[in-house]
Amino acid sequence: MGPPDTRRRNKRCEYHKDHGHDTANCYALKNHLEELVQDGRLAQHVQKNNPSNTVALRPDSPPLGVIHMIYNLPSSAKVHTIQLQPSLHKPITPAKRRHETRRISFNVTDLVGVTLPHTNPLVIELCVNRFTIELVLIDQGITSKIMYYKTFVKLGFTNLDLSPTDYPLFSFNASPKYPLGNITLPVRVGTRSVDVEFMVVKLPSPYDLIMGKIWLHTMQAVLSTYHQLLLFPTDYGIEQIRGSQKLAQACYLVVAAKRPKELEVNSIEVPNRESFKNIGKIPSEKAT
Repeated sequence: MGPPDTRRRNKRCEYHKDHGHDTANCYALKNHLEELVQDGRLAQHVQKNNPSNTVALRPDSPPLGVIHMIYNLPSSAKVHTIQLQPSLHKPITPAKRRHETRRISFNVTDLVGVTLPHTNPLVIELCVNRFTIELVLIDQGITSKIMYYKTFVKLGFTNLDLSPTDYPLFSFNASPKYPLGNITLPVRVGTRSVDVEFMVVKLPSPYDLIMGKIWLHTMQAVLSTYHQLLLFPTDYGIEQIRGSQKLAQACYLVVAAKRPKELEVNSIEVPNRESFKNIGKIPSEKAT
């Protein structure tokens, strides 16, 4: 507020019951109202549209909770909870000195903690709208950013928060699939935060999000599935985020358990291969 003799008498804050600044410009009041909104105490006063549930991210903002969902595994590994414990997460403090180097490379020291050999994809953790989301697949084969509906709901959104999308997605079950809509949310990795437009789809998946090439290019990120590492430049040097082999393997088990039987290939032993030479060549024998 400042010393009493230096405050501007023509401006009064009703929140502090004192002079010096307007009520509309009171940062303490704004922070208090944001806390009430996040606690659900002002739900009846919050307009339900896309920007209403979007929270601006700062590097020192603690997460509101953790979203971790894996389904159809043994009971010891089945987790689908939100833990509202921001006090357990330490805020990120960027380095004070800026680094000029922008070279990104991988070496043998990056393999510390990685189980070899492996064929695991890169599954990382991201902070989306101040929630820590643990099952994020990095897929260089797609351009879109996919959010599954279960994650969308866990973040506290409804269909009213979606904006329409005009084109379908392909490669889902080999048929076109129209997303429910789009939503733009802030995504933070380390000290960097960018706004990302997600396509929300209502399909089963062990993952919570899929991040494609557009996000990687925006972040200027370079990844190595072999090293289970994603590196990206910042004003404070090269930062990194490491993948989780354990979560990647758990997601694979879910996919394998749900694989349709019609996609399975069964092999048979044929004692007399000579008898099969002409099958398919003569129309009458095709059925055989």
